[in-house]
Amino acid sequence: MRWTGDSKTIVAADAKLATGTQHLATRAVKSWGRKATSRASAAIRAGVKLPDDMTRAVTGSMVPEVLAQGRRLLSLLGEHATAMDAVGAPTQPLIDEGRKACDALEAADSAQELSRASALPVALADFYIKKAQLYTGLQIINDAGHELYSHDPQASGRFNLSILYRHRAAGNPAPAPTPPVPAAQKPPTP
Repeated sequence: MRWTGDSKTIVAADAKLATGTQHLATRAVKSWGRKATSRASAAIRAGVKLPDDMTRAVTGSMVPEVLAQGRRLLSLLGEHATAMDAVGAPTQPLIDEGRKACDALEAADSAQELSRASALPVALADFYIKKAQLYTGLQIINDAGHELYSHDPQASGRFNLSILYRHRAAGNPAPAPTPPVPAAQKPPTP
């Protein structure tokens, strides 16, 4: 029996499923983060000296940001587990739960990105690769300009990527153009 369904429909459904899984995993990391920050707050109230970062909730709308915050909180919990254990419940199960949630989010994000990438036509994927290489090259040039003119903040400020963002939304005006860098003066010729 041969299936004759629309492959675009299947790809779209797979992408939707992967995105849904990613959203669930993101919520799980944020929920775990609330639990971890509550535990840290309780430890602080009990007299344990902990960094302020341990009481900041895992927020953010982008997966890399949520993952970075979750991993940072995991690291801090690991560093201060013994001090927290002295005044409350064991911290290791909380660390294990957070590691599992962060790993699940990372896996869901990878699956979603793979699903999205597999749906792209080859020519478009090649274009995106070339575009990324060009963008990286422009960033390298800008960094070199900042280094070369590090002694002159005004000249250094001209090396930016504002030209790439010149078509901003109506509510966000483009930044004012920077004045030109004065050319080096040539000695008078006799």
